[in-house]
Amino acid sequence: VVEARERSGALITADFALEEGREVFAVPGEITSSLSAGSNALLRLGATPLTAAQDVLESFGIIPTLDREPAELEEAQEAVLARVRERATSADELVRTTGINAAALAAILTELELMGLVTLEEGLYRVAG
Repeated sequence: VVEARERSGALITADFALEEGREVFAVPGEITSSLSAGSNALLRLGATPLTAAQDVLESFGIIPTLDREPAELEEAQEAVLARVRERATSADELVRTTGINAAALAAILTELELMGLVTLEEGLYRVAG
């Protein structure tokens, strides 16, 4: 659950899953935001905190390979990785410097994180390792 109010339908489903012993993830949110009240409550009930893509992989016992350079990256992935290799950079800066729209960039960054090529630290994307 990424974001949920206190009486959200997503919470009902997640609560049933927790009762059945299923893995439930919740993204911690602002403690003062009503939009995060539900997801924060799930964390108190035993949901697994989700703060990075690595959290999901580790939960399922998936360890990314140490091969830091997959055989073939798509052109857009290569462009983003090249910028990150130059220096740690924010997503906003990557949108400006690569010309890739924000939605597509978010998908590319997630893919690169799952490949173990980049990490997000303190709001900046860096080469993993």
